Amino acid sequence: MSTEQIKETIQSCKHCFMCRHACPTFLATKLDSHTPRGYALLRAEIEAGKLSWTESVVDRFYQCSQCGLCREDCEYHWQEDELVRTAREEIIKADAVPDRVKKAVQELFSRDDTGAKNLSKLSIQKDVIGKENPEILFLSGATARIETPEVLESAAALMHAAGSDWGLLEREPSAVAALFELGYVEQAKKEAKNLVEAITKLSPKRVVTGCAHQYRAITGYLPRLDVPMPENIELFHFTEYLEHLITSGNLKVKKVDDSSPVGYHDPCHLGRNSGILDAPRRIIKAAGGVPPVELFHSREAAECCGAGAGMFLTDPEISELVAADRLSGAITDGVETLITACPNCTASFRRAATARGLSITIMDIGEYLARRI
Repeated sequence: MSTEQIKETIQSCKHCFMCRHACPTFLATKLDSHTPRGYALLRAEIEAGKLSWTESVVDRFYQCSQCGLCREDCEYHWQEDELVRTAREEIIKADAVPDRVKKAVQELFSRDDTGAKNLSKLSIQKDVIGKENPEILFLSGATARIETPEVLESAAALMHAAGSDWGLLEREPSAVAALFELGYVEQAKKEAKNLVEAITKLSPKRVVTGCAHQYRAITGYLPRLDVPMPENIELFHFTEYLEHLITSGNLKVKKVDDSSPVGYHDPCHLGRNSGILDAPRRIIKAAGGVPPVELFHSREAAECCGAGAGMFLTDPEISELVAADRLSGAITDGVETLITACPNCTASFRRAATARGLSITIMDIGEYLARRI
């Protein structure tokens, strides 16, 4: 984002209330400083030299999940989310990063190592770990290895049922998206290079990501970091690959009509930011007999789960509030089982449902499908 674009966005957004209702953080905290207009006003004061990067100002800029719903809701699609992200770059340059954010960044890196150690504990074929020259290299993301192992185990079961030739990285660099969104551009670039090197070393024909954040990292952030993927490797999200397996007949699904209303939550990085909206819905219809219940906020306008930009590490209380608001909306819409297609969403929703005592079942789409093979 250029200096001129920053000024133009500030000028356009600082007097406008029209996307105020769209910000999941604002809806959770009810603080105007968490609205896109609030961020623009703060950034305007910073640019004018009337404010500095004080603790309270910095806190606000790190309490945005980078979901992009403000940009989607805006008639002119001003990049308010990018205004916040570039502010984080300035905060880093000013050496004003809060300790909790520094700690979260350290944990993002350590999660790659923890995820590698946890692989041996999961119910998956051990010969797929580090397998060279597979047709499919599956990127799970760290959360599926640490917090939602059943998501990765379900993916493995589906791959096995389809007879796929597939493999996993033993240590998967999975922090590109969160690092970039937190403003740590150089660290994100290093992590991106490590990811591409690890993929290239195993030489797969295709990469399939079960994690929407990994998909967004490869399609959206690697180009901006000037870290290219090998041109001969195709990329798919798991929902796209699952739909291919079903339509080709390689994955036989037993259609079982759902006994209770099932809804689908569009992960921000998969739906709004990557345009993958219909494949998950077609999979749910193929497996459950009917299309999923459309939530009031769905597809490109879907609300955030609270896990974006590492918010579950930097501000877990706000993350929980955002997730709980989304779940409350789903319950109001009559949903009893909420399916999503990103382990970060699954983990965030399960934390909130448990903490708030919400009566709703959360499932990854792979878990949902694995019960029908």
